[in-house]
Amino acid sequence: MSRPKKIIDDMETPSKHDCILTAAQEIFLETGYGAASMDAVAARANVSKATIYAHFDNKRALFEQVIQGRCRRVFGNRDIPSYIGDAQDVRSALCRLANDMMRIILSPEALAINRAVLAEAPRLPEVGETFYAAGPVPALARLTRMLNDLTRRGLLAVPEKEAPLVAELFLNMLKGDAHLRALLGVAPRRDDHRPLLAVAVDLVLARYAPANEASR
Repeated sequence: MSRPKKIIDDMETPSKHDCILTAAQEIFLETGYGAASMDAVAARANVSKATIYAHFDNKRALFEQVIQGRCRRVFGNRDIPSYIGDAQDVRSALCRLANDMMRIILSPEALAINRAVLAEAPRLPEVGETFYAAGPVPALARLTRMLNDLTRRGLLAVPEKEAPLVAELFLNMLKGDAHLRALLGVAPRRDDHRPLLAVAVDLVLARYAPANEASR
């Protein structure tokens, strides 16, 4: 997987990197990955093409960073302690996590990126590969770590070997029909997703609640 270049000019303002990423995302969504050019990104970001290449090896590296940015938007810098917060039990913490994930998954920006990738992937497999490696893979890894952390804290009882599978199932339960309808532009089945999120959390807890909780 290609990686963004290390910034070589310490005098450059950090915001220039962000301007390039913002411009790249706009261009990718407007024209598609295949038709997007570094010249167009440079013009939109108001920088030279040489400046872009000082930050990124190539278009694929730039695309990876755009997708990874979306992944960070899902979890941000929040870890298990911040989701637990003042929650009285693991159900409240998981519901909070599920609500955050659902909000980002169904955001217009995330849906637009998904549509752009799906449109390009059959013709340019690298787009699909890059998206999957930069988005879903780290998202599932982070969720797996969260489940393992909750288990170490005694709030869940997920076997370590099963944690990746539980993370995958939990994320797909959240997406479900709502995400597919949103991608297709079909009217949502429901405006309030909280009952769906609550059921997804309850299903996880029904199988992986600690013994002392399950017996209550």
